[in-house]
Amino acid sequence: MPPQQVGQPYPPHGGPQQQAWGQPSPQQGWPQQPVPQTMWWKSPAVLVGAAVVLVGVLVVGVVAISGGGDSEAGVAAAATTTSQEPSADSTPTTSTVERTTTTSKAVTQSVSPDAQAVIDVMPDALRQVVVANKITEKAPVGKDPYTVQLLCTVPAKNSLTVGLLRKIDIDRYPIAWIDTDPAKRLRQWSSQHPEWLIDKGEKKVRVDDTIPGGGATVETFNTSTNLYVLMSGFKDKESALTFVERAGL
Repeated sequence: MPPQQVGQPYPPHGGPQQQAWGQPSPQQGWPQQPVPQTMWWKSPAVLVGAAVVLVGVLVVGVVAISGGGDSEAGVAAAATTTSQEPSADSTPTTSTVERTTTTSKAVTQSVSPDAQAVIDVMPDALRQVVVANKITEKAPVGKDPYTVQLLCTVPAKNSLTVGLLRKIDIDRYPIAWIDTDPAKRLRQWSSQHPEWLIDKGEKKVRVDDTIPGGGATVETFNTSTNLYVLMSGFKDKESALTFVERAGL
């Protein structure tokens, strides 16, 4: 019987070893190596898709940040604008001062020296109202007894006339001048409707309350300054005389 070789055992049943169905045949002398498989999340298609999504997220983030910054800036600007608006108790702003100055220039107008002379001899109460409102100058015509005539303005509901006028919601326009022929005026007042004349020494007052339709007109003349003032539109004689007292005439 021949000797058995070491390392070469006989297969069972005297034939080659049968391999189970469906099992791979191992390489002789080497252990079987596992076949490498690529993970699904490492595939090129998945990586490219992830990159696209990441870029999209970054773009959306940048837009959101930019939009948020603009919104905050708008809110801050609105808050700043609101905080800069002056309150009722605050100091007037530059624009308010400019409006006040403009209004002051409109009513504080320059007048001729002759007109200023008429203003200077007015009683204080009347002068304060006259210089604060529109003044129109008129030159004499023919034998008018003045160097210049002033058409002044007393605003509606002014303290000089409130409660005294027939129509309370309209301005009144007193006429004033320095009389250049005072003697003639005194003669006329003494001879024409002497019942209208109220003699208070150097202050002469004349009230005409016989106007058709009602009302009264008052004239005043000061013999020390030769200032003549005329104003109409009063309810009655008593109202006209009250104006004379208020104006200091």
